[in-house]
Amino acid sequence: MDDILFPVGERHARDLPRLVANSVRLVWRAGRRELVLTLSLQMLASLGLAAEVLVARQLLSAFLQVGSGAAAGRVIVPLVALTLATAVIAFAGTAGSELQRILSELVSRYSAGKVLDVAVAADLLAFETPAFHDRLARAQMNGSTRPLQMTSGLMKVVQGLMSIAGVGAALLFIQPLFVALLVVAYVPVYVMTTRSSRASYKRLISLVEQDRRRTYLQAVLTRKEEAKEIRTFDLGGFFRHRWDDLYEWRIGQLRQLMKLRMLNGLIGSTAMSVLTACAVGFLVWLVSTHRVSLAGAGAAAGAVLLLGGQLQGLASGAAQLFDSSLFIEDFNSFVRSMPLMVAHSRGGGARPPATFEVLRAESVGFTYPSRQSPSLVDATIEVRRGEVVALVGENGSGKTTLAKVLAGLYRPESGQVFWDGLDTASFDPHLWRERVAVLFQDYVRYFMTARENISTGDWRRMDDTGAVAQAGQRAGVDGFLRSLPEGYESLLGPEFLGGVDVSGGQWQRIALARAFFRDSPFVILDEPTAALDPRSEAALFTSIRSLFAGRSTLFISHRFSSVRSADRIYVLDAGRVVESGTHEELMALGGHYAELFALQAQAYMTGPHPVPPTGWEAGGSAEP
Repeated sequence: MDDILFPVGERHARDLPRLVANSVRLVWRAGRRELVLTLSLQMLASLGLAAEVLVARQLLSAFLQVGSGAAAGRVIVPLVALTLATAVIAFAGTAGSELQRILSELVSRYSAGKVLDVAVAADLLAFETPAFHDRLARAQMNGSTRPLQMTSGLMKVVQGLMSIAGVGAALLFIQPLFVALLVVAYVPVYVMTTRSSRASYKRLISLVEQDRRRTYLQAVLTRKEEAKEIRTFDLGGFFRHRWDDLYEWRIGQLRQLMKLRMLNGLIGSTAMSVLTACAVGFLVWLVSTHRVSLAGAGAAAGAVLLLGGQLQGLASGAAQLFDSSLFIEDFNSFVRSMPLMVAHSRGGGARPPATFEVLRAESVGFTYPSRQSPSLVDATIEVRRGEVVALVGENGSGKTTLAKVLAGLYRPESGQVFWDGLDTASFDPHLWRERVAVLFQDYVRYFMTARENISTGDWRRMDDTGAVAQAGQRAGVDGFLRSLPEGYESLLGPEFLGGVDVSGGQWQRIALARAFFRDSPFVILDEPTAALDPRSEAALFTSIRSLFAGRSTLFISHRFSSVRSADRIYVLDAGRVVESGTHEELMALGGHYAELFALQAQAYMTGPHPVPPTGWEAGGSAEP
């Protein structure tokens, strides 16, 4: 499938028309007005070049006549015409260059926006596959520089073709054989240019994987998340050395490519120079045999130089298009793949009821693409309206995966999820997710204002400042936020100027306020107190029923002091629901829950030989 969606192969001269067509379509969608204006200016410039050649012939003829005793006034008209033609060409070139800058930015914005559209619309499961990350990285990495190169190359090709047509048409009036000679002279340049471009394309393909590794190491060395550990273990030199090695390898590859391109360029330029010299020699022969007038010869010589320059520009533009074909192919194939990427997230178009009495997952099975063993096997749980239900289990037992299935983020591979007896597979997935508020353990810290951080729970109500403040109050963060210099309009996080850094517990309360603000009938809390101190944690769970009154709450926690007050507790082991009931019922059962409860309780007891906590008791979920 990857080979179909993202083909990688050689580029040949015959591919140029297709590359031009793809580039034109892309640029047209990004900025049709600027494209039309740019092409119009280039057409104007090409007409100016043709006029220059023809007027130069008249001007030379007038000069020769003046030299033979004719009136000097004969020179005025062609001289004024030549001046106007030169001014038009200069203006068209300057204006065209400025328009190309804007056009390149428009193409960059359009292509980046399309990549973002695919990334946002893609099924969450796509992010669990390395192939998706490879394709996304290629589209992003090439999208930063290739639009400018592609736009410039396209404009050079179009300008070259128009100019060649204009100058060639003028040259046909003087001596048609010159056109054929210059076309022949251009052939070796074109052949060598396409050879260099194919070599560049192959080399760039081979660089992608290592460039991703280098970009990753650069991010590790510069991000805040890794900064403390890098300094603790003194890893800066180690990662920097790896980064240097990867960059040195890249530069070595580019040096080899440079040598090849320089050799091809030397061969092509030398061949063109020799053939151009032959054309000039032919011109001298025509003049000496009186087959062409002296004025015509001068105009032809100027046209030869102009046409040679335009042919070089055409070759340069073709090379840029070949080089940027990696971007064009990656972009087009990535955008075309969008229907396949969102296929897994598609459901029906039905609108879910505004609330529910019973939410039931029945015999649900689910396996991640990167794993052999399933994460959920025949899992069945039930959440009733107004209930507080807990999920517990060791790391990798399937707790977070089951929560994502209930939230509509993953579609079960087997089994069903029912919303008051209605199969959620028939629901519009976006509307289903609107009915759910989720606070994951790895919640996001948005470096925006406090109001924006909270209102991302339902961004369509972002201007409802009263509801934002109410959510902050319920999460216990209102007082802190109001104490900031700008209150709820204070910028959070130290990444931007004026931002205020806050503690982990405060960030978690802000994320909790986000869940309150969403005002959904079903709330999922995945380790909602991981960053809170014991007093704050106890206060939160004491008031959880009143805070989420009327809503159904599913929470995941590794602290038994939190889950023991739940209406019902489901115990997961290796993706299966092995026990369920209240805390008292599960303790009386003496099964897996009771064993884990005893282990955790013993870990906190004082004594000569306390049992150390296992990975599950010591931390949160390690599931994807």
